[in-house]
Amino acid sequence: MSTLAETGLLAGRNLRRFVKSPQLVADSVMFPVILLFLMLLVFGELVGQASRGAYIDRLAPVIVLFSAAYGAVGTGVGFFADLRGGIADRFRAMDIGRLPVLAGRIAADLARAVLVGAFTTAVAYAVGFRFSQGPLAVLAFFAVVAMFAWIFLWLAVVVALSASSEQAVSGALNTPVTLLLFLSSGFVPVEQFPGWLQPVVRANPLSLAGDALVGLSSGGAVLVPVLFTAAWAVAATAILAPLAVRLYR
Repeated sequence: MSTLAETGLLAGRNLRRFVKSPQLVADSVMFPVILLFLMLLVFGELVGQASRGAYIDRLAPVIVLFSAAYGAVGTGVGFFADLRGGIADRFRAMDIGRLPVLAGRIAADLARAVLVGAFTTAVAYAVGFRFSQGPLAVLAFFAVVAMFAWIFLWLAVVVALSASSEQAVSGALNTPVTLLLFLSSGFVPVEQFPGWLQPVVRANPLSLAGDALVGLSSGGAVLVPVLFTAAWAVAATAILAPLAVRLYR
């Protein structure tokens, strides 16, 4: 069987496991929705002079991206459980290559991230979020979401292959994901951060991808933030993918 076929079969297996778990589905879709309304309530009255509609245009894309990054924590924990639960040994007995096992996990969770992002975006429509740049921009919007999720999924796989416990996997991923969220331009403009911190906020992949999504939905710069987001994705692939293949023995 070809590598592509093995990857497709394993991706389908992982997606079916997700769909058949009501708790996983509920956790995946409810957390970003709750965070969306919470942040809108807390920051909607505090950020600049913008109206609530203008704030949701920036907030919703960042919540979509955060849900993708946060979902990678589940990827890491789930993959660690697979490695310790004997399924990896079954794959080796079936002579399945290393790359399809990793790629199947990444592909399934990439599809999950996009689906959760679409659901969150649909909910954001109820509080004023809108696409105003045409249908192609909508497709590009979710392509950027997938590209951003790609970065953290590979990171999650590497952490799962290196960690000694599920708690270690969760701790190693939760902290950087949370820092990225609060050190991004999604909640407050970059100018509201201390001067010494603003370069870090601007270089944050969550800020860059968020700017790209804002441009693709409500208007603004698109090319530069998309290119920088792509650069993060390429760098993550070049570093993390070979490392994951080497660690998975």
